[in-house]
Amino acid sequence: MANQVTGYDGTFALQLRKLMDKSPKTGRSVTQKELGEAVGVRAQTISLYINGNTQPAPDTLVKMAEFFGVSVDYLLTGISAENIDINATLGLSEDAIAMLKRAHEYDKPTGEFATPTELINDLFADKTFYEFLDDLSYKAAKLRIIQRHTAEKPKTDSEPDLEGYYIYDIQMYVQEYIRKQLVKHGLIIDTK
Repeated sequence: MANQVTGYDGTFALQLRKLMDKSPKTGRSVTQKELGEAVGVRAQTISLYINGNTQPAPDTLVKMAEFFGVSVDYLLTGISAENIDINATLGLSEDAIAMLKRAHEYDKPTGEFATPTELINDLFADKTFYEFLDDLSYKAAKLRIIQRHTAEKPKTDSEPDLEGYYIYDIQMYVQEYIRKQLVKHGLIIDTK
Protein backbone atom coordinates (compact mmCIF):
# COMPACT_ATOMS: atom_id res chain seq x y z
CA MET A 1 0.00 0.00 0.00
CA ALA A 2 1.68 3.21 -1.14
CA ASN A 3 1.74 6.31 1.06
CA GLN A 4 -0.07 4.72 4.01
CA VAL A 5 -0.32 7.19 6.86
CA THR A 6 0.74 6.00 10.29
CA GLY A 7 0.39 7.52 13.73
CA TYR A 8 -2.76 9.26 14.95
CA ASP A 9 -4.01 9.85 11.39
CA GLY A 10 -3.10 6.33 10.27
CA THR A 11 -5.80 4.18 8.74
CA PHE A 12 -5.87 1.64 11.55
CA ALA A 13 -6.08 4.29 14.29
CA LEU A 14 -8.83 6.15 12.40
CA GLN A 15 -10.81 2.95 11.80
CA LEU A 16 -10.50 1.87 15.42
CA ARG A 17 -11.67 5.26 16.72
CA LYS A 18 -14.59 5.19 14.27
CA LEU A 19 -15.62 1.70 15.36
CA MET A 20 -15.28 2.59 19.04
CA ASP A 21 -17.42 5.71 18.55
CA LYS A 22 -20.21 3.57 17.12
CA SER A 23 -19.89 -0.19 17.07
CA PRO A 24 -21.46 -1.76 13.95
CA LYS A 25 -22.77 -4.59 16.13
CA THR A 26 -24.45 -2.56 18.86
CA GLY A 27 -24.71 0.98 17.51
CA ARG A 28 -23.25 2.35 20.75
CA SER A 29 -19.82 3.59 21.74
CA VAL A 30 -17.25 1.22 23.21
CA THR A 31 -14.85 2.20 25.99
CA GLN A 32 -11.17 1.38 25.98
CA LYS A 33 -11.75 -0.81 29.04
CA GLU A 34 -14.56 -2.77 27.33
CA LEU A 35 -12.52 -3.39 24.20
CA GLY A 36 -9.43 -4.26 26.21
CA GLU A 37 -11.32 -6.84 28.27
CA ALA A 38 -12.91 -8.32 25.14
CA VAL A 39 -9.61 -8.80 23.32
CA GLY A 40 -7.37 -9.54 26.32
CA VAL A 41 -5.26 -6.38 26.62
CA ARG A 42 -5.17 -3.47 29.06
CA ALA A 43 -7.16 -0.26 28.43
CA GLN A 44 -3.83 1.60 28.21
CA THR A 45 -2.83 -0.64 25.30
CA ILE A 46 -6.08 0.24 23.51
CA SER A 47 -5.15 3.90 24.07
CA LEU A 48 -1.85 3.28 22.30
CA TYR A 49 -3.73 1.72 19.38
CA ILE A 50 -6.27 4.55 18.97
CA ASN A 51 -3.49 7.16 19.17
CA GLY A 52 -1.52 5.35 16.48
CA ASN A 53 1.49 4.70 18.72
CA THR A 54 1.43 0.97 18.04
CA GLN A 55 -0.62 -1.70 16.31
CA PRO A 56 -1.94 -4.93 17.80
CA ALA A 57 -0.48 -8.37 17.32
CA PRO A 58 -2.26 -10.44 14.65
CA ASP A 59 -4.24 -12.50 17.19
CA THR A 60 -5.45 -9.33 18.94
CA LEU A 61 -6.36 -7.83 15.58
CA VAL A 62 -8.51 -10.86 14.79
CA LYS A 63 -10.24 -10.59 18.19
CA MET A 64 -10.94 -6.90 17.54
CA ALA A 65 -12.43 -7.65 14.14
CA GLU A 66 -14.65 -10.33 15.69
CA PHE A 67 -15.65 -7.99 18.52
CA PHE A 68 -16.82 -5.30 16.07
CA GLY A 69 -18.17 -7.74 13.47
CA VAL A 70 -15.88 -6.47 10.72
CA SER A 71 -13.05 -8.02 8.73
CA VAL A 72 -9.38 -7.60 9.63
CA ASP A 73 -8.76 -5.95 6.26
CA TYR A 74 -11.48 -3.40 7.08
CA LEU A 75 -9.72 -2.58 10.36
CA LEU A 76 -6.38 -2.15 8.61
CA THR A 77 -7.41 -0.41 5.40
CA GLY A 78 -10.95 0.91 5.85
CA ILE A 79 -12.13 -1.28 2.96
CA SER A 80 -13.20 -4.90 3.24
CA ALA A 81 -11.72 -7.43 0.82
CA GLU A 82 -15.04 -7.90 -0.96
CA ASN A 83 -15.15 -4.17 -1.79
CA ILE A 84 -11.52 -3.55 -2.77
CA ASP A 85 -12.23 -3.75 -6.51
CA ILE A 86 -15.21 -1.38 -6.25
CA ASN A 87 -13.15 1.04 -4.18
CA ALA A 88 -10.22 0.88 -6.59
CA THR A 89 -12.41 1.33 -9.65
CA LEU A 90 -14.89 3.93 -8.40
CA GLY A 91 -13.24 5.39 -5.32
CA LEU A 92 -16.32 4.70 -3.19
CA SER A 93 -15.80 4.36 0.53
CA GLU A 94 -16.79 1.29 2.51
CA ASP A 95 -19.74 3.23 3.94
CA ALA A 96 -20.95 4.30 0.48
CA ILE A 97 -20.70 0.74 -0.83
CA ALA A 98 -22.57 -0.56 2.23
CA MET A 99 -25.36 1.99 1.71
CA LEU A 100 -25.71 1.05 -1.96
CA LYS A 101 -25.91 -2.62 -0.98
CA ARG A 102 -28.49 -1.80 1.68
CA ALA A 103 -30.62 0.11 -0.83
CA HIS A 104 -30.47 -2.90 -3.15
CA GLU A 105 -31.50 -5.25 -0.33
CA TYR A 106 -34.56 -3.11 0.41
CA ASP A 107 -35.75 -3.09 -3.20
CA LYS A 108 -39.43 -3.88 -3.14
CA PRO A 109 -41.32 -3.02 -6.30
CA THR A 110 -44.43 -1.04 -5.47
CA GLY A 111 -45.75 -0.66 -8.98
CA GLU A 112 -46.33 3.00 -8.20
CA PHE A 113 -42.79 4.27 -7.87
CA ALA A 114 -39.29 3.11 -8.73
CA THR A 115 -37.29 0.99 -6.29
CA PRO A 116 -34.25 2.53 -4.57
CA THR A 117 -31.89 0.71 -6.94
CA GLU A 118 -33.82 1.93 -9.98
CA LEU A 119 -33.68 5.50 -8.65
CA ILE A 120 -29.95 5.26 -7.91
CA ASN A 121 -29.26 3.70 -11.31
CA ASP A 122 -31.29 6.40 -13.06
CA LEU A 123 -29.51 9.13 -11.11
CA PHE A 124 -26.00 7.77 -11.76
CA ALA A 125 -26.76 7.32 -15.46
CA ASP A 126 -28.00 10.90 -15.88
CA LYS A 127 -25.37 13.39 -17.06
CA THR A 128 -27.33 16.26 -15.49
CA PHE A 129 -26.60 14.73 -12.07
CA TYR A 130 -22.87 15.21 -12.63
CA GLU A 131 -23.44 18.72 -13.96
CA PHE A 132 -25.46 19.40 -10.79
CA LEU A 133 -22.61 18.09 -8.61
CA ASP A 134 -20.05 20.21 -10.49
CA ASP A 135 -22.20 23.34 -10.14
CA LEU A 136 -22.89 22.61 -6.48
CA SER A 137 -19.19 22.12 -5.80
CA TYR A 138 -18.42 25.44 -7.51
CA LYS A 139 -21.13 27.27 -5.56
CA ALA A 140 -19.94 25.74 -2.27
CA ALA A 141 -16.34 26.78 -3.01
CA LYS A 142 -17.49 30.36 -3.62
CA LEU A 143 -19.44 30.29 -0.35
CA ARG A 144 -16.35 29.06 1.54
CA ILE A 145 -14.33 31.96 0.11
CA ILE A 146 -17.01 34.44 1.21
CA GLN A 147 -17.16 32.85 4.67
CA ARG A 148 -13.36 33.04 5.07
CA HIS A 149 -13.43 36.67 3.96
CA THR A 150 -16.26 37.44 6.39
CA ALA A 151 -14.38 35.76 9.24
CA GLU A 152 -11.27 37.81 8.49
CA LYS A 153 -13.08 41.13 8.03
CA PRO A 154 -16.54 41.50 9.54
CA LYS A 155 -18.99 43.11 7.14
CA THR A 156 -20.39 46.53 7.72
CA ASP A 157 -24.06 47.46 7.53
CA SER A 158 -23.49 49.13 4.18
CA GLU A 159 -22.12 45.94 2.54
CA PRO A 160 -24.50 43.47 0.95
CA ASP A 161 -24.95 40.12 2.69
CA LEU A 162 -23.00 38.02 0.19
CA GLU A 163 -22.86 35.01 2.49
CA GLY A 164 -26.65 35.03 2.86
CA TYR A 165 -27.04 35.39 -0.91
CA TYR A 166 -24.78 32.40 -1.63
CA ILE A 167 -26.48 30.25 1.00
CA TYR A 168 -29.88 31.13 -0.48
CA ASP A 169 -28.58 30.46 -4.00
CA ILE A 170 -27.34 27.00 -3.00
CA GLN A 171 -30.59 26.17 -1.22
CA MET A 172 -32.68 27.19 -4.22
CA TYR A 173 -30.38 25.35 -6.64
CA VAL A 174 -30.61 22.10 -4.66
CA GLN A 175 -34.36 22.48 -4.16
CA GLU A 176 -34.93 23.03 -7.88
CA TYR A 177 -32.80 20.04 -8.82
CA ILE A 178 -34.74 17.80 -6.44
CA ARG A 179 -38.05 19.17 -7.75
CA LYS A 180 -36.99 18.37 -11.33
CA GLN A 181 -36.00 14.84 -10.33
CA LEU A 182 -39.35 14.25 -8.63
CA VAL A 183 -41.23 15.58 -11.66
CA LYS A 184 -39.11 13.35 -13.89
CA HIS A 185 -40.37 10.39 -11.85
CA GLY A 186 -44.00 11.43 -12.09
CA LEU A 187 -44.44 13.39 -8.88
CA ILE A 188 -45.86 16.84 -9.54
CA ILE A 189 -44.79 19.26 -6.84
CA ASP A 190 -46.82 22.42 -6.32
CA THR A 191 -44.36 25.30 -5.99
CA LYS A 192 -46.95 27.98 -5.19
